[in-house]
Amino acid sequence: MPASTNAGLPLEWVSPAGERTPSGRVRYRGSLAAADRPLSLHLGFDGSEPPFLDVAMEREEDGSWTAEVPDTDGHILLDCAVSTAEDDWDNNGGADFRLWIGLDPVDAHVHARTRGSDSMGFQSLRTALASGGMTHALVSWQDNAFIDEVTAGVPWLTRLVWVSPGGPGPDDVRRRLSGGAVGLKLHPTYDEYPADAPGLDPFLQAAADAGVPVAVHTAPGPSDPDLVRRLAERFPQVPFVLYHTFLGPEEGRRRAARHAQQLPNLHLETSWCRSAEVRRLIDEVGAERVLFGSDAATDGPVHFVRSPPNIEMTENYNESLLVLARQLPAPTLRALLQDNTRRLFGLAGPRPGEEPTPTADVHQLFVDALQQAERVVGRVGRDQFPLSTPCTEWDVQALLGHLLATVRRAERVAGGRSVESVPQVAAVDPRGGWASRFRAATAKARHAWDAAAPADVVAPWGMLPGPVGLSGFVLELVVHTHDLALSTDYPDPLDQRLATAALRITERLLPTTLRGTGSAFAAPQAVPDGADAYARLSAFLGRAPR
Repeated sequence: MPASTNAGLPLEWVSPAGERTPSGRVRYRGSLAAADRPLSLHLGFDGSEPPFLDVAMEREEDGSWTAEVPDTDGHILLDCAVSTAEDDWDNNGGADFRLWIGLDPVDAHVHARTRGSDSMGFQSLRTALASGGMTHALVSWQDNAFIDEVTAGVPWLTRLVWVSPGGPGPDDVRRRLSGGAVGLKLHPTYDEYPADAPGLDPFLQAAADAGVPVAVHTAPGPSDPDLVRRLAERFPQVPFVLYHTFLGPEEGRRRAARHAQQLPNLHLETSWCRSAEVRRLIDEVGAERVLFGSDAATDGPVHFVRSPPNIEMTENYNESLLVLARQLPAPTLRALLQDNTRRLFGLAGPRPGEEPTPTADVHQLFVDALQQAERVVGRVGRDQFPLSTPCTEWDVQALLGHLLATVRRAERVAGGRSVESVPQVAAVDPRGGWASRFRAATAKARHAWDAAAPADVVAPWGMLPGPVGLSGFVLELVVHTHDLALSTDYPDPLDQRLATAALRITERLLPTTLRGTGSAFAAPQAVPDGADAYARLSAFLGRAPR
């Protein structure tokens, strides 16, 4: 097989995700590509059984073969194989090929320790990922030098640096991070040390300095989530990913989820979790905090399609993913399978033509929310200052002060500055000038975010990716501008689109599982028929819908 064949995955989309319906084009570079005879693509949609659709393939000048896949609209994925007229087949070693129609999934957790087709071999990994429709993966192994070699020139793999208190040295870790690795990998069980070992601190400081996450094997004993939590508390500026969430009894997963609820720099990865458990984790910690991973190819080339099933003997990975694709809302599935891992590890974003993520246009939402707030603030009269508001602890004057403080905090967060010096409620001079001061503050905030905030920001609610932190300010602005409009009988209609976007943000950042004792938000309220977006937003925040 030519070396170039190993560089890419054998079957990939040519069309970007946003252009795969009602049809899309695929490219094949697998074992039959060198054959000087016609090839056909055999495909079924969404895990269907035979008979399959046959599509003629076309030979391209670079030696690859392409085909136009018809009638993709309304479908989730394709399962494929390639054949010649003489009945020679490439069915990916018996695992078949899978392609997702609307997504380019990323596997956040894979390994390679040899070049072959054995368990955790590179060729096994290539086969396994192609069978699951994965387009990219984060790979690690104890032998960092081997990982450096095996990933060289391979566009679908990105390295993590495996570290332990015994080495490699911090300087070597920094060198690898500057050379393309995107995070660290800790395996306390394999390397026999407690997950909160002080000897890890120099490596975690290197991660903090480089702005990269740390993935930690999580299981009973030295890899217990309670110990990983201590790391996260020692280094709150570092995102930690709990590999497997917890490789053990359910009680450990519930503890891991509780830790993630309480610490914004903890994220959960789902390898060896059944589809029902993945849904539960998303409900517990929010869709933005859960990453798909498979631990491939510990079960060799058939890792995604193994029979009997390898996830708690009830599902294999392809079965589990298809269940999730049918049950999860599209934005949640997209966050799980690609966006969260891309964002957290700084991987290349979606290819041109893909639909935007829920946070992709958050900057424009922020600008629009500022402009709407300016209009409402500009209509407030001095005589309205004593009026009550839906925020029972604030009158109109205090609510104006909180909006002003929110905008000032947003500006400081964009610039990487602390917000501790900005009070919850800024002073508002009743003698006048509040509207002009508010406009001046919004102009500064817009300029600060135009100047591109860092990838991660320290917002009032924790360290978060820039778009997620900014979305929190969008939510604050939309909600409290609505409060102010209600309290002052603002005469013009508010932008329903902003309320709809704020509701989506709230559903991700404030799932119902995070409500209750100690939370600023009550359980969602019932929404009357015909309620507008602002009423639905208020109800989801636990307020009376208005």
